Amino acid sequence: MRIQLRLLTLGVSAAMIFGACSTPGGGSTAPSTGASVAPSSAEPSAAASPSAEPSAEASSSVEPSAEASASAEPSSEASPSASADYQSYKACVAFDTGGLGDKGFNDLAKKGLEDAAAAGFQTAFSEAQGATDYAANIQRLIDEGCKSIVTVGFNQAQATIDATLANPEVAFSQVDATWNEAGADFTMGTADDMPFPANFTGLDFQIDEAGMLAGYLAAGFSKSGKIGTYGGQQFPGVTRFMDGLAAGIAYHNEKKETAVELLGWDAAAQTGTFVGGDNPWGDPAKGEQLAKSFIDQGVDIVHPVAGATGNGTIKAMLASSKWAIGVDTDQAISLAEYAGAILTSAQKVIDVAVLDTFKKNVAGDTGGENYIGTLANKGVAISPFHDFDSEIPAELKSEIEALDAEIAAGSVKVSDYLK
Repeated sequence: MRIQLRLLTLGVSAAMIFGACSTPGGGSTAPSTGASVAPSSAEPSAAASPSAEPSAEASSSVEPSAEASASAEPSSEASPSASADYQSYKACVAFDTGGLGDKGFNDLAKKGLEDAAAAGFQTAFSEAQGATDYAANIQRLIDEGCKSIVTVGFNQAQATIDATLANPEVAFSQVDATWNEAGADFTMGTADDMPFPANFTGLDFQIDEAGMLAGYLAAGFSKSGKIGTYGGQQFPGVTRFMDGLAAGIAYHNEKKETAVELLGWDAAAQTGTFVGGDNPWGDPAKGEQLAKSFIDQGVDIVHPVAGATGNGTIKAMLASSKWAIGVDTDQAISLAEYAGAILTSAQKVIDVAVLDTFKKNVAGDTGGENYIGTLANKGVAISPFHDFDSEIPAELKSEIEALDAEIAAGSVKVSDYLK
């Protein structure tokens, strides 16, 4: 049997903007590229003594601040001795390039780590400044005594595979990856004749389901009848957002007999507009240029799937009194200065998945399965409408709620509207 780590859902902020480099803690040495490994508490700390074990200031009575019901899986009921178990268990996250402060993908995982610290876990984290840091950062976390390590982003796949197979006593999980049998369309590493490791959990998100809701909203709200989208790079995790948007528009056109157009992505041909280049995820100026190009073509709503590059698009849409759809997190909150342009966001509930994985691991379930966040288990969603709540017609809201229920029940499928 040939087993592959299938990378299904790229969080668009997996390589957003370069966050500040934290000072290494716990006696570890930063790699020459500038990557850091640091202890973490409710706020990441850079002042740990070299001789001290990195730990979190935590209270066992503090519950995770994320909505606990946001993900039915992978969750485990805590035992009466959970707080004691947590205090002796070190839960860690290896962040991708872009690092903390990206207002998206990495920060969502950071929130899960902070909630783990609040629940009583010892915690630590590492930040990568480049691809050469991945393996070294994971090894440093292992050396510091981490018992559960979540790696963030598809780029860390090979390093995660290698560490998982070499360290069966450590529980590994990867955000935006699943371990599947041969046949994956896109892979960053393989393990021949290797069954699903008992110490690995894939954490993936069916974000096209939330994207379909966002697409339906965009089609119903647009005044020009033209929607735009683009991605940072053409990976399945990026195009899944775009597929969802396309499906929602197609569904609206079918049900309401409209002819709303999507520019920037042909779902049937799987071709479209991508930033590319050396910095596809962290170039807001390029995002502004793309927004202006779409606006010149009559587009009044854009869904950028390109990390911090997309922030420039949202800024430009606001300046032009037009609208945008956010990605990964509720960007009307994380990019509050641009909230006046953000209709909604297609969200991955990464923070809850990270916390639930730590709880599952400490309870003795170290992996051997994939978790897929869906509308049905509340692992993906669209964000509240915030400033636009009064502007979106009640009928459109009702239709979106009905579509949400139909997708969750399986009676409406994204794939049926990508032809």
